[in-house]
Amino acid sequence: MKIIFPKHIAIIMDGNGRWAKNKDSKRIEGHKEGVRTVKKITKYCAELNIKHLTLYTFSNENWLRPKTEVGSLMKLFVSTLNKELKLLLDNNIRFKVIGDKNKLDFITRKKINDVEYLTERNTGMGMNLAISYGGRQEIITAVNNIISSKRIKI
Repeated sequence: MKIIFPKHIAIIMDGNGRWAKNKDSKRIEGHKEGVRTVKKITKYCAELNIKHLTLYTFSNENWLRPKTEVGSLMKLFVSTLNKELKLLLDNNIRFKVIGDKNKLDFITRKKINDVEYLTERNTGMGMNLAISYGGRQEIITAVNNIISSKRIKI
């Protein structure tokens, strides 16, 4: 019997803070554990020839968290990209961020742009990270893009 895998897997990453609380740890430790889990999932999906993996990692609402936590999350994100670039390149993974990158600090935005550029020619799995992302924001952006392209008149 042949097993057929989906072409696209999307995961909403949630519960890292609760995981840490249950372990009597700091919230950032939960986020670090989430990173370890993402690494395992990424390797596994690449091995299974999944075409696209989308991880909903940081919603628009996450900006409302304490500034120290948001700052720690951005530092973790940058350090993870630094550490895992080799994994992306070795596994032919194309990395892309969807969402409002303009809300991110300069260092985080630069690292994202660098990794997107270094992996843009990879032909394996596409890995999408939804950062500073929300469904309502996406709809508004799409409508504004249609209006500005003059495809419709209002």
